[in-house]
Amino acid sequence: MPSLAKLMVFILVFLSGLVLGSFLLPAKPPAEIGENQVIPLNDREYFSTLKNLIDSANSSVHILMYNVNYYPSYPDSPSNLLIHALGNASERGVGVKIITDETPTEKPVLGILRERGVDIKFDSKDVTTHAKLIIIDSKIVIIGSTNWSYYSIDKNHEANVLINSESLAKEFEGYFGRIWVES
Repeated sequence: MPSLAKLMVFILVFLSGLVLGSFLLPAKPPAEIGENQVIPLNDREYFSTLKNLIDSANSSVHILMYNVNYYPSYPDSPSNLLIHALGNASERGVGVKIITDETPTEKPVLGILRERGVDIKFDSKDVTTHAKLIIIDSKIVIIGSTNWSYYSIDKNHEANVLINSESLAKEFEGYFGRIWVES
């Protein structure tokens, strides 16, 4: 694992009060992700793991994301599949909320998501929302460098970490909630 990713994992584990120990494991299906596990999601691992997690979400998916793109000419692109997974989750009763930055996010995605019941807000014009944070069911946190765009998901080297921790998720839910109210 690159040293930057190791540092990010260490800081997140330290701040959440977890002991790193043997918690660094290869990516697993959602049902196999145990409490207090920290899992690196680099490059293409991000999409498949996140898609499975959104598909299995029960209560909430909260996203703070700099860039969310939809590609009408490429219906099976990974970012499109994630967007449709969010719509499906919303339609089955999962509370889906997204805060994004207005500048890079393409406008067609807003209509697609809103039509399917997803709540979307833009952060304050005085602040750039550069975060890439996803909180699922108030227990799983994914944080890292991946935007929802073609290059970010399909081509770039990206480093992310999945953390299954209710205490850390609670901290990030508070952060998300504050920004949601301010937006």
